[in-house]
Amino acid sequence: MFRRLFLWCYAALFNAMSGPVERAGLRDQRRALLAQASGATVEIGAGTGLNLPHYPPAVSSLVLVEPDVHMRRRLSKRRAKLGGYAEIVDATAEKLPFPDATFDTAVVTFALCSVADEKAALAEIGRVLVPGGSLLFLEHVRSTDPMIAAKQDEIPFPYPLIGCHPNRDTLAAIETSPLLVESVRHGEVPRAPTIERPMIVGTARRPSTA
Repeated sequence: MFRRLFLWCYAALFNAMSGPVERAGLRDQRRALLAQASGATVEIGAGTGLNLPHYPPAVSSLVLVEPDVHMRRRLSKRRAKLGGYAEIVDATAEKLPFPDATFDTAVVTFALCSVADEKAALAEIGRVLVPGGSLLFLEHVRSTDPMIAAKQDEIPFPYPLIGCHPNRDTLAAIETSPLLVESVRHGEVPRAPTIERPMIVGTARRPSTA
């Protein structure tokens, strides 16, 4: 009961809590990353829809996957405000309800930290991408500073309640997945708590078939 109430409150306050971080530069990073999206596109873990305003005209169709009912309600409201062009799907990253080779582009932003099985999620993303299709990722990751990494390993409150694992080495997970990393930049999430600051932004691709 407490966790359900907490998740409702978290979703209700998410946009307000994210505001300072977005205005401090994260919004620009989203926009620059998503400018590379094109064709049929799927976003995994769309949350409340902070990426929605940044998809370019080159995106021909957009599917937003979000498993949390409270987030989906707010995602639906933002979609309606922006024109309602995207489809919202209730599904998990580990079991995407789409045929093989459905999408030209997949997007994950601050989502791989909270999936139950990162390896399975990346395998699914690779499966639903067309050969040569791109994954655009922006994720907070395990710090290279041992002191910060130790704090991340503690996974303090409230991270367990929202299912967030700030200590994941997500770049290594992508590198060992069926996807090929093409570019990656290391940085920091502006104005975020210390254990959430280490960040990677980049692209990976499903290998083309011969």
